[in-house]
Amino acid sequence: MKTRIFLTALLLLGCSSAIVAGNCIDNLSRSIARLPEAQTVNINPFVMNLIKPFSSEMKGVKSMNIVSAEDISTADYTRLKKLIEDCQSEGYETVISSNEDGEIARILMKMEKDKIREIVILSLEEDEANLIRIKGAIDPKQLNEIIENNK
Repeated sequence: MKTRIFLTALLLLGCSSAIVAGNCIDNLSRSIARLPEAQTVNINPFVMNLIKPFSSEMKGVKSMNIVSAEDISTADYTRLKKLIEDCQSEGYETVISSNEDGEIARILMKMEKDKIREIVILSLEEDEANLIRIKGAIDPKQLNEIIENNK
């Protein structure tokens, strides 16, 4: 009986820590948002539907979240850098990854059923941190056309 109670408690503890931890992209977003001088812009589905008639590039985009912080401290930079390095972004495919001269840049995508479900653009410099999340059901062909038209 004690063993069963112990195993149940251990299982509940494991489940609750996984729920609290979330994925590393969520943790990075929250960490940047909590910094002093941080600014957050959320464009929800309602607002996206108002924008779409004026911009064909937004087709398939359901929502956007932008988190930006300037004038970050060295300690915050170091902490965010460690979070990025330790990030195991399961379900995301790394499209671009760059680490040069203290600057870190990543572009990640989550694909499901031949659609891009999420694009994450992450940039960390010694005095600035930015994270952009675009969610929806974006056709990869549409994304390629946007890239080609903006060269």
